[in-house]
Amino acid sequence: MRPDLSIRGLSVRLAALMTLALFPIGAIALWQTREVVEGTESLARAAVLAETERATAVERRLLERARGATEGLAGAILAGHMDTVECSAMMREFIASQPQFAFAGFIDAGGLMACTSNGAVVDFSDSEAFQRARDRRETVFEVNPAGAATGESVEIVSTPVIENGRLLGFVSISLPHRITVALAAGTDAGIDVEYLTVNRDWRVLSSTVGLDRAADLLPADVALSDLPDRIDRTFTGRDAAGRSRLYAVSEMIPGQVVVLGSWPVDAEFSGAVVNNPVALTLAFPVLMWFAGISVALFGLHRLVIRHIYALRGAMRRFARGERSIASPFLEDPPAEFEVLETSFNRMVRILTAAEAQRERDLHDKTVLLREVHHRVKNNLQLIASIMNMHRRTAQTPEARRLLSQLQQRVRGLSTVHQTLNDTTDMTTVNSRALLEELMTGLIPAREVDGQSVAVDAGFEAVALNQDQAITLSMIAAEAITNATKYVGRPEGGRPRITVSFDVTGGDRARFRIGNTKGVRGADPDEDFAGAGAGGGIGRRLMQGLVRQIDGTETLSETETDYTYEVCFPLSELDATVPPRDLPRTDGAGPRPDGGAAAGEPAGGTPVPEPGDGTTDDRPRRSA
Repeated sequence: MRPDLSIRGLSVRLAALMTLALFPIGAIALWQTREVVEGTESLARAAVLAETERATAVERRLLERARGATEGLAGAILAGHMDTVECSAMMREFIASQPQFAFAGFIDAGGLMACTSNGAVVDFSDSEAFQRARDRRETVFEVNPAGAATGESVEIVSTPVIENGRLLGFVSISLPHRITVALAAGTDAGIDVEYLTVNRDWRVLSSTVGLDRAADLLPADVALSDLPDRIDRTFTGRDAAGRSRLYAVSEMIPGQVVVLGSWPVDAEFSGAVVNNPVALTLAFPVLMWFAGISVALFGLHRLVIRHIYALRGAMRRFARGERSIASPFLEDPPAEFEVLETSFNRMVRILTAAEAQRERDLHDKTVLLREVHHRVKNNLQLIASIMNMHRRTAQTPEARRLLSQLQQRVRGLSTVHQTLNDTTDMTTVNSRALLEELMTGLIPAREVDGQSVAVDAGFEAVALNQDQAITLSMIAAEAITNATKYVGRPEGGRPRITVSFDVTGGDRARFRIGNTKGVRGADPDEDFAGAGAGGGIGRRLMQGLVRQIDGTETLSETETDYTYEVCFPLSELDATVPPRDLPRTDGAGPRPDGGAAAGEPAGGTPVPEPGDGTTDDRPRRSA
């Protein structure tokens, strides 16, 4: 079962607490990680710069040697006040002793170079490079793809010759590119390194790929004039061909020559390490937080949540009525949950025992209550039997009629207790069972003018409390007796009694009984029309019973029918109950022949007479 992931869930709250607890550690780790990343980045930058300097060390030494040589030659010229021949001889001697240099010469202040190592005379008066050098009056580094004196691609180092503040000229030494490239290729530092050098005027002095391809090494989004701002720094970019490369900028000759080193690098590495140090800074704290939360949630689920859900499942099974105890039902629980499991099992055993005792007490109470209803029913039947005996020995018709009416009323009360005895609910009475039992006992088989009386009955099953059930049984007994007594055969029709009970409006019950009018088979001189009629004791009794249940009665009469109706409110405890497999009357009455056999009550249970034994102690079932 999944743990609760709502904002009030234990997992979410624990995650929040763990986050709060790990925040100081995460902050410290973030700071330390950033320090480490920055230190690593600094070391990496220094290493890259060092590799760049190693790769250009040969060329740097040559340029510094050339600058030193020009300064020495300039000092010799000032000290010796040489003429052109002597100067040229000194230049030839110098080049002979320094084979890495291709040319040496002196250019006077007017731009004419007559003192040369190879005897050539060149005029530089119109050269822009000479004009820049004369304006600056300091050592300059220049490049010439086709040297004027040598005819090959060279780097030129020029140092001014100044006497008493007056510029006499420049001593220039040429360094061939072929020599710098060959010497650089002979070192192990520049195997994967490509670089180019630029002077202070942002002109490329040299390149490992040649001057004509030097532009291919430049980053596409960085100009040469921006390199001084990036000295001693590393950065990544893409060259003109779109390749991702790692660049390093360093000073080869302070203030004069800058070198730009270039390495091919993996794009993901360069983006993550060099350009995005924040990602590395956050990676460790985030991983630490994730690992801490994962371990905490796993431990929470393993040690707490799964046992809580196991207990909840056991509680639900117990609530559904399962009383089997699986002990122990927690798998390897902590000691605290083991105590809780033991307490729960003990509670289950106690409640199970209490429920069993309650069931036994309820069963005993039900048995006793059934016995009470059974005894009351037997006593009422005994009274009805005594009345029947007196009725048979009565001398006058009025006495026999009175005793018969009393006997039927007592039987109605007996029917209520019989119904209570038969139902599983000892506090309510099923209206259908009650009325069908009354009809079975009170409607005998009889004929009117040679035709049997048809009985139509339809009862809705309603749970009535005992007070309303007793009152309804007495009203129904009186009404059924009157309807049976005064039913008549209408002209061209069949004598019929109609009885119904239903619920109207949801909270009111309605009992309705009617009989046909016409030719009667008994007491033809009586002026009663049917159920509910008359003005004697029976009529007053019915009115009093209707008032007792806060009901209303209605009498209606047509030329062929007489109808009596009683409506009363159901109590709060009353409710419609499911139908039971009880016998129902049909159009032909309780029996196929219209009623019970002569001399015995309908339903087949003989009325006990004096001398025929005690009352029937067996529960009486509905017919």
